[in-house]
Amino acid sequence: MNIESKVSGHWTDEQLVGHLYGVGPGDGHLDACASCLARLSAMRSRREAVEKNSALAEDGDFEFLASQRRRIYRRISQPAPWWQVAQLKRWASAAAGLLVFAGGLLFIESHHHPQPPAPAISDAQLAQDVGRMAEDSEPPPTAPLQALFEE
Repeated sequence: MNIESKVSGHWTDEQLVGHLYGVGPGDGHLDACASCLARLSAMRSRREAVEKNSALAEDGDFEFLASQRRRIYRRISQPAPWWQVAQLKRWASAAAGLLVFAGGLLFIESHHHPQPPAPAISDAQLAQDVGRMAEDSEPPPTAPLQALFEE
C-alpha cells in the first residue's frame, strides 16, 4: 500500500487496476470495504465494455477487409476494357505533342523570310576582289593604331 491508501483507508486507483488484472494487493480489503468494491465493479464494467467494443470493431474491420478483397479479386478476373488496353491516354498525349511540334514548324516557316540570293559574280569580278583584298595587307581595324606611331 502507498501513502494515499494508508491515510484514507481505501485502495488507490492503481491498486484497484492491479487487482483487476490479478496483480494487486491481496489483503482482503475488498471484503470489508463497500466503497472500494463499488469502484472495482465500475472498473470491471468499463473494461468489459471496452473489450466488447474492440471485439466488434475487429469483426467489422475483418468484414470490411474481406469485402474489399472480394471486390479486388472480382475486378482482377474481369477483362480490361478496350480503352485501357489501347492506352488511349498515351496515344492522345503523343498526338497532342506532334500537333504542337507541327504547329511550331508551320509558325517558323510562315515567319521566316529567306535572304535574297546573292548577285551572281563573274570569275573576273571575283579575281579583282581577291586581288584588292590581297593588296590591303593591313586590316582596317589596325589603321588607327598605325597613326599613333607615326611622327
